[in-house]
Amino acid sequence: MCANILETTDLRVEVNGLPILSGVEIEFESGKVSAILGPNASGKSTLAKTIMGLPEYDVVDGDILLDGKSILDKSISERARLGIAYAFQTPPIISGVKLADFICRICPDYQCKAESDYFMGESCSCKSELYEDFDRLGIGNLAKRDLNDGFSGGETKRSELFQVLSMRPRIMLLDEPDSGLDYDSLRIVGKELKAIREKGDTTLVIISHHRYVLEYLEVDRIYILQNGRLAYTGDMRDIPVLEEKGYDRFLADVMR
Repeated sequence: MCANILETTDLRVEVNGLPILSGVEIEFESGKVSAILGPNASGKSTLAKTIMGLPEYDVVDGDILLDGKSILDKSISERARLGIAYAFQTPPIISGVKLADFICRICPDYQCKAESDYFMGESCSCKSELYEDFDRLGIGNLAKRDLNDGFSGGETKRSELFQVLSMRPRIMLLDEPDSGLDYDSLRIVGKELKAIREKGDTTLVIISHHRYVLEYLEVDRIYILQNGRLAYTGDMRDIPVLEEKGYDRFLADVMR
C-alpha cells in the first residue's frame, strides 16, 4: 500500500470571514491520481488554493500535512520548494516576461551550459530541448511571447501545464486542466498527464467536471465535495452513475 504524501485533517477554511470548507479530511497517496469533484461553489478550488498556501484562504482549524509534517506555517514559495505545484484555472498574464525565459529560469534542466547549446545561434540561455518540448505540447509558437498574454484557451492550459511540469514537482494540483479545450488540446493534455502517471513519481490531484481526462488517466480515487464538506469517496466506477444522476441524486442514493 502506498504511503500518504499529502493529507488534510479536519480542515476548516474561511475567505474574508466567510466559511468555505468545513472539516475536510482527505488523504492523497504517493504516485496516485485523485480527482476532486463536486458542483459549482462546493469548495474544490478553495481546497487546492489552501493547500498551495494562497494568503486569502484562512485556515481557522485543522491541518495540512506533507510527509506527515504540518505545512501551515510555510509560504507559497516554501511549499513550492517542498514539491507542491498549482496550475491555476485562469492563470495571470505577466507582461514583459517571455514564456521561454520563464521556463529557463524555473527549470535548470533547460539552461544552456555552453555556447554550443544555444538554439539556432540565438544568444539565449535555453537549450534546444526546451523548444522540442514546446512543440510536443503544441506551444512552440508561444516561446517568445509574453506569459499568458493573448493565448487562446487551449494554449493557456497547455502552457500552464508545461510551466508546472518544469518545476519537477512531487505533487501537482491541477484546477480544471481540461476546461475550454477542443478535442485536439484535450488529447495533448490527456496524453501528457498519462505519461506523468505512468512514471509513477508524481502525485496528481485534478479538479475537473469532464469524464474524458479522468478516464484517460485511470483515476485511482475520487472525492466529491458538497457545500464545503467531503460528501463521498469512491473510484472511477462511480463516474457513469454520477453523470447519469447528477450530484444531488447520486449523493442522496449513496447515503441511504
